[in-house]
Amino acid sequence: MPKGSSHCSCLPLPLALVVALAFGGCAKSPTVILTRVDADSTVPPLLLLRATIVSDHDAGKQASSSFVSLAPGDAADQPAPYAFPLDLPLSLSPSLAGPVTLTIEGLDSASGMVVARGSAPAEVVREQQTHASLTLTAVLAGGAHAAGSDGGDNTDGGTIPDDASADL
Repeated sequence: MPKGSSHCSCLPLPLALVVALAFGGCAKSPTVILTRVDADSTVPPLLLLRATIVSDHDAGKQASSSFVSLAPGDAADQPAPYAFPLDLPLSLSPSLAGPVTLTIEGLDSASGMVVARGSAPAEVVREQQTHASLTLTAVLAGGAHAAGSDGGDNTDGGTIPDDASADL
């Protein structure tokens, strides 16, 4: 290369523009169910929540995740319980697109037992945010909801192992 000349290893402008658009346009929006969670007066203070989302078309397609309150609490570095209502964003795989059943459970922080539960239908839309809402009611021993509850899923009142899928 002669002195004073320059060599640009850049792509030609039109090709560079196509490459930039191709790679810049790959960003995808997250798939989220923004869930309004409320609790009726039967629900004890909760520090732990577990969300489970199950496809209505294929029960094998599901996701779950656990949440711990990070609200400032007492001087012993204990967090404060969740304040209801709260908005809980649930990010999940777009493979769950379609109608789903969303269940939120409140767990006793000492034993891990389910002490509150609420369920609601929801719709998962790939790469979009959808909305759902549910109300937690107390779960009595044996899985029954407290008297005066608004219904919900009355399935097992026990615990679900912590090794449940966590692909939310």
